[in-house]
Amino acid sequence: MKHLLRNILIAAALPLLSLGAWAQAAVEQPAAAVSETAAAESADKAAVKAEGIWIDVRTAEEFAQGHLEDAVNIPVDQIAQAIEALSPDKDAPLHVYCRVGRRAEMARQLLLEKGYTNVTNHGGYEELVEKGLR
Repeated sequence: MKHLLRNILIAAALPLLSLGAWAQAAVEQPAAAVSETAAAESADKAAVKAEGIWIDVRTAEEFAQGHLEDAVNIPVDQIAQAIEALSPDKDAPLHVYCRVGRRAEMARQLLLEKGYTNVTNHGGYEELVEKGLR
């Protein structure tokens, strides 16, 4: 009887243990933030440069070291003040990038708050160049 009870408990515990291991793996590998996922997907599609205004939100010094052709440099801390002169059309496609994507995401959020509706964070400059953008 002891063996039967033990076998039943083991049989019941195995699915719970595997479920626990799956849940632990999910906790250890959190899902990427929506904006990071969007940036990665946008960067993957970037091999063909999208139409619109490309804005490099890095510092002037970083911009001088290399940037995408036809990109405009507006550091993230100046974008809220400078954007209306660059693009009065709030539905125009705006493409932002920086070194790794964090400042570009900050810029994207600021632009959305200002009413711009078509803003894409393309992540980092080096990654865009590796994907073939110039």
